[in-house]
Amino acid sequence: MRLADPIREQSSVLVASHTPQFETQSTTDVTAQDVRTMMLYLRKARDRAIDIRDRAPAGSYLEGVLKRTIDGITLELSQLDYLLACKPADASSNPAPKRRMRPAI
Repeated sequence: MRLADPIREQSSVLVASHTPQFETQSTTDVTAQDVRTMMLYLRKARDRAIDIRDRAPAGSYLEGVLKRTIDGITLELSQLDYLLACKPADASSNPAPKRRMRPAI
């Protein structure tokens, strides 16, 4: 039986967590139409999961997994709906007037 050296274990975790691939954060340009297409795909997947769940035996493992999957897809759809309804942070239609506060007395 080998005992773990806590100092060595911590250093190996630190080295592994500082790899260059995690330091760069890539972004992807996504349009509203792309999000709508994704939502269409998610709705079809949810409907298919509902059909399969309806044919699964009541109380089975498959029914439980499908219920959690359907709930997760529904949550994702609601979040995407919210994101589509919100304005982007940098697109303000009515910019606030640039007014300075009165000088302190």
